[in-house]
Amino acid sequence: MDTDQFSIAPEVGNYYVMMGRLRPYKRFDIAIKAFNAMNIPLKIIGVGEEEAALRKIARPNVEFLGYNVDRNAVMQHALGFINPQVEDFGIAPVEAMACGRPVIAYRAGGAMETVKEGETGAFFDEQSWESLADTVIRFKPKAFDPQKIRQHAQTFDREVFKQRMREFVQTAWAQYRTTGRVDVQKTS
Repeated sequence: MDTDQFSIAPEVGNYYVMMGRLRPYKRFDIAIKAFNAMNIPLKIIGVGEEEAALRKIARPNVEFLGYNVDRNAVMQHALGFINPQVEDFGIAPVEAMACGRPVIAYRAGGAMETVKEGETGAFFDEQSWESLADTVIRFKPKAFDPQKIRQHAQTFDREVFKQRMREFVQTAWAQYRTTGRVDVQKTS
């Protein structure tokens, strides 16, 4: 990802945001149920097969924005980014962090690698609307430093990845030339 596409806003709004394809495994349903129960504004960026069903359960505090919106503007003004699904990596939470916004994520999958609890976000432990709602209620967005969150997101930038890959290949090649084999544990 190119973190230079995202920036920190001087002011934050009164809503949370989610982004992605509206598919069953993304668990938009539990977020909508949680935000319905709390009556806190939630903006959803995305479209997909679940949209009609999700709109049926959403109350007026939940807004569906589709994909034709300025993601940067919506994310940079959010109180936080909601990530209730299990992903291998999950680029959307990192994009939110590139905007300086903290992430509330289900404690599983790629979020365990990208979100630092207490520094760039918070986790909830049960994939249910009640567990998510409990975490949102206790969440303190102002306790997070947008600059530190953005700095963390920059560690996932495309150029950083390319540099790390170059270093890995150079180290592995040097090992192979010297020993005739590559010890992957010594190259990482």
